[in-house]
Amino acid sequence: MNGICTIFTIGLLLILATPIYSLRGVQQSKTPMSSLAHSFEPVYSNEGKYLNVAELLDACRDFSSVLRKMGQTTLARDFESNIRKAEALYNSAPSNQRQSLSSLLLLERESGIHGPNGQLQDYSAATGLLWIRRYLEFHLDMYSAILASRDPTDAAIDAYKAQIEPFHGWALRKLFTLRLSTMMPSREDLLAILGNFQTQEFGQKEEQIVLKDLSELVSIWRPIVMQWRSTYEDLDLEDIRRA
Repeated sequence: MNGICTIFTIGLLLILATPIYSLRGVQQSKTPMSSLAHSFEPVYSNEGKYLNVAELLDACRDFSSVLRKMGQTTLARDFESNIRKAEALYNSAPSNQRQSLSSLLLLERESGIHGPNGQLQDYSAATGLLWIRRYLEFHLDMYSAILASRDPTDAAIDAYKAQIEPFHGWALRKLFTLRLSTMMPSREDLLAILGNFQTQEFGQKEEQIVLKDLSELVSIWRPIVMQWRSTYEDLDLEDIRRA
């Protein structure tokens, strides 16, 4: 798990260190948050209460594309490396064992590659999907707090403590706490980033657009990550080792 956690750590630190201007491009008809909401919407099946793997992988690819458009090329590459782990298993699995996340992960678990008590192999689909989920959970918590009018720095620190810190050793905890405390943009700048607006064109109307789209994304993400976590716990794949 150390290698995967290091990749996540480097990626998240890069997104915190990227200058604000590099995240902004030409305004589009849809905000990145709206596009992501549309991509993730078909992932969760309300009828069967499962996550559709094909839809999930497509949505994660779209998330990676948004990262690239925001200038986060290195982070996108790391994110894609985790997606490829899941795709390798998905592409080789029998069609009747890969539709849902639970059936795909069960197939991998029964192959015997993982250790006891949720000790996952670093190269496995389970490991890649675990860190993708944690990354989404971090953003879900942070965005939810921002929607509740929390300061971005406080929102990011609390999200980190809830979703990532338990899996970091002392050194990484100190590093992340320092970075999050000093490098988060202001609320207005962060919302402009998420909406892909230039500073000079960002006003009350644009803020309401971004908040609406962000709220929609959060409402779609929440049942997905809840089902995702439940699946890992049911299959004893929730690797809690620290880096």
